[in-house]
Amino acid sequence: MGSNCKTNLLIVILLVSWSLSPIAAQNMSVDIAKRATRIPEACQSVVPASIERPLDIPALIKEAICKGAGDMLIDYTYVMNVHTRSKEKREKIKEETTTFEVFIPILKGGMLARGIMLVTNHNGIPVPPAELERERRKTGERLEKEEDKISRTDAPAPPTNSDNVKGMLPLGMYTRHTINRQSAYGARIGSASLDLGDFVGTCDLTLLRRERPDGRETLVFRFAPRPDAHFDDNERYLTQLTGEIWIDATDRIVTRVVGWPRGAATQSLTASSADPPAIYAEMMRLREGTWLPRLIRINGLDYPALFDHIGFDSIWTYSDFIHFSTEIKEYKVNTPKNP
Repeated sequence: MGSNCKTNLLIVILLVSWSLSPIAAQNMSVDIAKRATRIPEACQSVVPASIERPLDIPALIKEAICKGAGDMLIDYTYVMNVHTRSKEKREKIKEETTTFEVFIPILKGGMLARGIMLVTNHNGIPVPPAELERERRKTGERLEKEEDKISRTDAPAPPTNSDNVKGMLPLGMYTRHTINRQSAYGARIGSASLDLGDFVGTCDLTLLRRERPDGRETLVFRFAPRPDAHFDDNERYLTQLTGEIWIDATDRIVTRVVGWPRGAATQSLTASSADPPAIYAEMMRLREGTWLPRLIRINGLDYPALFDHIGFDSIWTYSDFIHFSTEIKEYKVNTPKNP
């Protein structure tokens, strides 16, 4: 989505690539970066928006983009569960699930690195203890090697006068999820990408209602992509969607997005609809107040004509965030039901 997309990519890239088989651990990666400046570009000169009458929607959109422009995920290890559904011959549905533990090397400002991923379970079968122990040792060695490499590399110089920039600080981190479908020869034949920060910045919002899920006031909007918005090829499906965006009234961050293809049948759809969404994203608030992803879904199985040659359903679920600190505390998060 133009220059805004590039800014977000410098903050985080969460890239998941598949070959023609929907899930292949060796083709999956988590790439992540640490900001070079205290205040990211998306937060510069942003001021609090009014959420009372009159509701300042343009200012709220800017604030919501800022609040998720952080890089907090670099401070955690976590568990990522990847579930796919694909259609085989004779319309048979094939499901696969792989669970990873993800470890992020310690980064310097302005640097990009790849997370270390450890497979712990596949299709409900845990990796045998002896094999898992061997793989844990290898994971530790890879992490040490990567951190040693980073320690010997000079970090990029921050922008001039970056310490004097004024604006807000993020409270969470939106992630970018991309599926690349490849041919047997390695050529890309399809792609779909979802990034909450980019997404909300391309939409017109209409307030539908106010709710209090988990005791927190939330503004629920109907979204429609703006006619003048620019989309990359793997995001053009967004021009065909409608649905809801939820924004936390206190922290002003997007907490949920649910979307379906537009049409007469979708005009009355809400987040409680029985029809499966084409896209779904949900954030969670940890006890220390940081917002991180809970669940992301790109559903090409139920809507094969919507995406660019992505004909399977992919769901990423995040849990068990452990913050790096002198006193390690584990945050247990119940796995949510599929939307």
